[in-house]
Amino acid sequence: MAIIYVVVITEIQRSLINNFFDNLDYIPTKILIRTPNWLGDLIISTGFLRAVLETYPDSRVDIILKSGFETLPIPKRGKIILFDKNKNSAGKFGKTLRDHNYDCFYILPPSFSSAWMAFQSKIPKRIGYAGGYRSLLLTTAKKHEFRPKSQHLLKDYLDLLSKELEMKEYSPLLEIKNEWVKKHLSSFTLKIPEKFVVFTPGAIYGPSKQWPLGNYRELGKQLYKAYGCKILLLGTKDEVVFGTKIAHDYDWIYNYCGKTTLAQFLAILTKAQILVGNDSGSMHLMAALKRPQISVFGSTSPTWTGPINVKATVMRKNLPCSPCFSRSCKFDHYECLTKISPENVLAEIQKYL
Repeated sequence: MAIIYVVVITEIQRSLINNFFDNLDYIPTKILIRTPNWLGDLIISTGFLRAVLETYPDSRVDIILKSGFETLPIPKRGKIILFDKNKNSAGKFGKTLRDHNYDCFYILPPSFSSAWMAFQSKIPKRIGYAGGYRSLLLTTAKKHEFRPKSQHLLKDYLDLLSKELEMKEYSPLLEIKNEWVKKHLSSFTLKIPEKFVVFTPGAIYGPSKQWPLGNYRELGKQLYKAYGCKILLLGTKDEVVFGTKIAHDYDWIYNYCGKTTLAQFLAILTKAQILVGNDSGSMHLMAALKRPQISVFGSTSPTWTGPINVKATVMRKNLPCSPCFSRSCKFDHYECLTKISPENVLAEIQKYL
């Protein structure tokens, strides 16, 4: 009974706090935003960051970033606070935020640990989505009005601020200047052709998001034959083997997987004629640059995480089993990917070259 009583009191207190803020023309003076851990989700969330900065032009807005993302030129008007889960727990990190006088905390990741971080910060207004036992840790735990993954992730983020906000007004964007690009390109010592196409063949999520390597290799062959295109393969150190298989014996394909920093990766994308890649972080980087791209979707859905870019073409087979959102194909045929041929993709590329 005592435990139930405490929970009820907590719920009443949270409700009173919410009603108090909702009934006032509440303007926070110091805002903190916990951004997502995945690169693609982080880039999508830049639309939300833009909306917060515009909605509260006189408020300080600090951002918590996963360690490793600090070189990205994301929209900001305050300081960047790095969080490394390998060096600090979410709870202990949250306690370090108590003396910074934040009055509003937006929590974008859906994890319990991110809500626990917010709870331990004791910031008065903590806003995020319910689910995963997060509700008691947040002062405003919003429920999704639609079936999960049925509306774009950016709209989910914007709804935390206001349901009236439209994605077209706050598309993902990176604050890239020519000086920034020159700085990071000059630090990259390997050859960059004058004109080139980028392939990003990796997919951290799993094989159900990865277009077959043989298709990338064949597409590179056809591009070179038709246009003389040089191909740059970009990705992480874990994807070097993918690049090796694609580039084998082709001197017009450069395997630069694992050889760039994140900033160099992005700087190279600013110079590419077009990007061909899977549903991955690189797809959203190119979308934020508003440059031509071909995005191949397998088990996931462009309705939820598609590139927000008028110069993007999404390649997808609408099979009865898709989208399944699985990391690997339970039928072991991967037809959502294999039925998209190099010729299909080449036809779309030709519209941009």
